[in-house]
Amino acid sequence: MNKLLINLSIVVTLLSTPLISSAASSDNMLDIISYNKELKSAIRLYKNNDYENALPQLEIFAKRGDKMSQYIVGTMYLNSQGTQQDLMKSYAWLTVANEQKSKTWALPLAMIEEKLSADYLNTLKPEAEKYLELYGVKNQRLKCKNVKELGSKQPTHRCNKIEISNGYYFVDDQQQYNAMIDN
Repeated sequence: MNKLLINLSIVVTLLSTPLISSAASSDNMLDIISYNKELKSAIRLYKNNDYENALPQLEIFAKRGDKMSQYIVGTMYLNSQGTQQDLMKSYAWLTVANEQKSKTWALPLAMIEEKLSADYLNTLKPEAEKYLELYGVKNQRLKCKNVKELGSKQPTHRCNKIEISNGYYFVDDQQQYNAMIDN
């Protein structure tokens, strides 16, 4: 009986090992600890006003679907932080970020819509739709839901990455590369 259990545990271990190693080497997966560490580093650069270095790093996470990064990148393009002002990219990123339905995050987008002519907005909307398709909730495998915040009676709408394998997030950096080539 003991030999059977030992043999069974060895077989289970051997069978599960390739799954773990293939998950770690997959091009579309990134371990959650590394993901969060790199994201915090990019946000720290932004908070320290190092906009030139923050923008490219935050754009990586924006393209991976991180709503905070999408919002920050959108405001950076709007306010010329680390780049020249680009209303098309600002509008596109702020549109994608607002899938999270934050009243505060809606303000810069509403300001753009209020200040620009209807004709100019019509030229921005196709780019925003393209960004939604590439970097939005569905394609980046996010889950959005209302979450109660400590000390608040109002739930907050949050979008978070879905863990696709134990300890790993889905990332599609190849799609980001292909989208850059298409531009």
